[in-house]
Amino acid sequence: MKRVLAAAAVAAAFAMVPTAQAATTPNSFNVSTTLTSQCAATNSGTTTVDFGTYVAFQLAPQASTSVNLQFQCTRGFAPTSVAFDNVNGTVLGVGVLAGLQYTLTAGAPGTVAGTPATTATIGTGDAVTYAVSGTMPGGQAGTCATASCGPTSIVRTLIVTF
Repeated sequence: MKRVLAAAAVAAAFAMVPTAQAATTPNSFNVSTTLTSQCAATNSGTTTVDFGTYVAFQLAPQASTSVNLQFQCTRGFAPTSVAFDNVNGTVLGVGVLAGLQYTLTAGAPGTVAGTPATTATIGTGDAVTYAVSGTMPGGQAGTCATASCGPTSIVRTLIVTF
């Protein structure tokens, strides 16, 4: 009986001792970054604006094929202007090829919105595409010392400002 009373006394004593409980304590912090937006050219391979065969002194202007120049841009970041290089022509797209003057044009950008980043995916940028084509005025002589010259080509660059 003494043992039962002693055990009961010990149990009662432990019942009065507070038990440890799990608890949480928040501690907030900031996460920050500075993003520098950009557009990067994404065309692969060679793209060619092709005027085909121009016959000296033809009356009609000669239209070229069109190429799509693609850029990947930061989501929501739109280029503000485009121009052509001035190495092989003017920033307005005028140049000379085989003694023939041509003018390039870049159409309005077509944009396909990218996907937003989530906790599961990194997301994608906006795809911005410019259609570039050109024309050669009729009535030009050209420069060629044989019956046929070409194909002749030069490199031009579309410069996107953002």
